[in-house]
Amino acid sequence: MKHASDTQLILELQNDDRQAFREIYERYSAKLIAIAIKKTGNEDDAMDMIQDLFLSVWKNRYTLQISGSLEAYLVVSINYMTYKWYKKQKFQPASLDNITEEYEQYENTTIHQLAFSELNIVINKEIEAMPEKMRQVYLCSREQDMSGTQIAAELGISHQTVRNQISNALSRLKKSVNHYYNAIPGDKISELLFLIIFFHFI
Repeated sequence: MKHASDTQLILELQNDDRQAFREIYERYSAKLIAIAIKKTGNEDDAMDMIQDLFLSVWKNRYTLQISGSLEAYLVVSINYMTYKWYKKQKFQPASLDNITEEYEQYENTTIHQLAFSELNIVINKEIEAMPEKMRQVYLCSREQDMSGTQIAAELGISHQTVRNQISNALSRLKKSVNHYYNAIPGDKISELLFLIIFFHFI
């Protein structure tokens, strides 16, 4: 399983292969834990989110639909969970049990499905269509978790150029999502756009 592709792992997972599930966890859990801890600043809550995420993957293995990479899907998923945590902490503090319960209740709603699959597709397509320099800056920020100063040094550009490129990238993503989901009520569009900001810039 160590050398199996993500596509193969997903197929084996859908055939109830626990070894495939274990390999997915071992392959991606460290990165997901780091993201969750960075965005919440709470190791215990972060570990609970990772547990909930992989439990959800296992429970929904038969209906799991992933367009693109498995890693991108899991990153979008954990970012969405930390977003819900952040929103709960900021606007309505509650116990971890309540947060987990809300997540479970929310799991099968339309907005959840959009955020976990379609939103990821829309974002990735727009990233691929970005000018090369903008795409480089954006991916350094998103996938390598580099700061503006680090990106500037790596690419040999000014920190202000990095900020401009990220701002322009975010603007493109907003327009792309807004166009794609023009049939969704305004309050849902606002949440989707906030998700983009939270996924990549907090």
